[in-house]
Amino acid sequence: MIHFKEYRVADPEALETPAMLVFQDIMEHNIRSACEMVGGGDKLFVHVKTHKSEAVVRTQIRHGIDAFKCATLRELEMVLEAGASRAILAYPLVQQRKLERLGALIKKHPTSWIATIASAPKHVNLLAAMAEEHGQIVRVMLDLDAGMHRTGIGFGADAEHVYRQIHATPFCEPVGLHLYDGHDERSDPQEREAVAQEHIEALRALRKRLESAGMPVPFVVAGCSYSFPYYARTEGMFGSPGTFVYWDAGFREAMPDRPFRCAALILTQVVDRYPDEGLFTTDLGYKAVSSDLPEQKRAYIVGHDKAQLVQQSEEHGVFKVPGDLPEIGDYLLAAPGHICPTTIRYPGSHVINTQGELVDYFIHTSRDRQ
Repeated sequence: MIHFKEYRVADPEALETPAMLVFQDIMEHNIRSACEMVGGGDKLFVHVKTHKSEAVVRTQIRHGIDAFKCATLRELEMVLEAGASRAILAYPLVQQRKLERLGALIKKHPTSWIATIASAPKHVNLLAAMAEEHGQIVRVMLDLDAGMHRTGIGFGADAEHVYRQIHATPFCEPVGLHLYDGHDERSDPQEREAVAQEHIEALRALRKRLESAGMPVPFVVAGCSYSFPYYARTEGMFGSPGTFVYWDAGFREAMPDRPFRCAALILTQVVDRYPDEGLFTTDLGYKAVSSDLPEQKRAYIVGHDKAQLVQQSEEHGVFKVPGDLPEIGDYLLAAPGHICPTTIRYPGSHVINTQGELVDYFIHTSRDRQ
């Protein structure tokens, strides 16, 4: 038995390490908390990149969230199969075979509201050509750049021009504005809200200009894990969080004011130790936990707050800790610094109830990039 505060694993010997665990009651607490923060799940378009699991999508639907944002066609396919009523493919499509897959999904799910994004005339032309070939209408949102410079277009005249092109192009239907502001990382709640409010005012101004020109802007979907509540609480807008469902050590440190708790941990085991150096080695290598963050922020051992990851390779994670070391063979739980790219390292997650019992297995349905 592993037992530390709210985390229990009754029989760690039943699982081969490293293994991804999802603590069911904490996950559902996180989903309920997100809904409560904004006045209901119908105010959200939640991203699925964190969990990539159809089972989690169905759980969110049961809690009143039925609109989803996807980064890949496989994610889009997953949420539609799970029963989503609305879905956005928030990634610009430029490859012909991907455009064909989008057209096929729209045809397969005629009662679902499906949209994608565009920020350049080329995107619009490609979508229109696909839609005309399929004899169908494709819903298109204007993707806006709030300063991240990853995808999207600024709020100026060029944005109005692209939206006007969507509106004027046969087989394309303009359905609103999309904005991602993941670069606005603010730990201070007041600063966080102030930055989001600037974007909200810019969205309102652009929406007003477009509508005054006779173009409909029915949806505005914006935000990230930092900012989603501010958009969702704004009339006529939807917030778009993702990581909240599992949370992670990175966001726990960045936003201690949020009600979310780490619902996904990695079960690991001590495979060697060096008492004279204050080091112990686990199987938390690159293949077990995401390595996109600085080394010391990639994983945190639950119950060993002072343990710090100091060395990592493909299959090994070496921690340094003052005081007593865990023994060889000891099972430990690790909170990933960044859960989203950690999820894809596993084919699925083992679901644990409040008694620490294994009760389910969430397949990572859309794990593959395609």
